[in-house]
Amino acid sequence: MGFDGYQVKAGMTGQAQQLDEAGTDMDGVSSAVKARTTYAYDDAGGSDAASALNAFAKAWEAESKNLASALHELGGKVQLAKKSYSGAEGLVKTRMDSVPADGASGTTGPSTQGGHTSSLSSY
Repeated sequence: MGFDGYQVKAGMTGQAQQLDEAGTDMDGVSSAVKARTTYAYDDAGGSDAASALNAFAKAWEAESKNLASALHELGGKVQLAKKSYSGAEGLVKTRMDSVPADGASGTTGPSTQGGHTSSLSSY
């Protein structure tokens, strides 16, 4: 922790990368399933079985594509959030650094808003 009690810690890059890699893994699953989406009668043991197996493989191919897409998208969003938080933290630090450390605020009296003294002026 810094001397001012504020710490910038951005550890989301690894998680974003893991999500994207998981999406790449699912791309591989989709390719592997796609290669087996047409079973012949002899391979499956009958026309009903072949139809059912082909439908199952096609459904898994579609599902794996959806999962891969979602994982890639989520990884990108986590990375974007990390960048946004990092930028906001930098802005907060910049503003904190501009506050005088000796307690002098440059104002001469209690702050007022709408003719009322702020309850925070005594702090």
